[in-house]
Amino acid sequence: MRDRLHERVVARLNDGTAEYQAKDGRLLASGLTVIVDHNLMQNGPDCLMRSDAVGVSWRKPLLACVERGGIFTLCCGRRLLVEDIAADDGHMVTAACMEVP
Repeated sequence: MRDRLHERVVARLNDGTAEYQAKDGRLLASGLTVIVDHNLMQNGPDCLMRSDAVGVSWRKPLLACVERGGIFTLCCGRRLLVEDIAADDGHMVTAACMEVP
C-alpha cells in the first residue's frame, strides 16, 4: 500500500526524468522519474533552514544508492552534482545537489 502511495505521489508531483551517473562515469539509472526542489530545507544547528541546494527525490527501489560526486542529468539538460543525502526513509530518497555547467 505504501509503495502505491509513493508511486502516485511521484506520478503527480514529478518534474520529469533523469539519468544518474556514478562518480566513475558508469550510467546507473536512465529514465528515472524525479522530483526537483529548489532552496532545499536542511537541518541547521538550531532549526531547519533554507539552503541554496537543489533537492532531487526519487523512489528508492528504482535507484538504491547514490554517491557524493555522482551526477543527475535532467531531461532538460540540467546537471546536478550530488553533495549529500538529505533524506532516506527506505522508500524515497532525497539528495542535496548543486547545479554544474
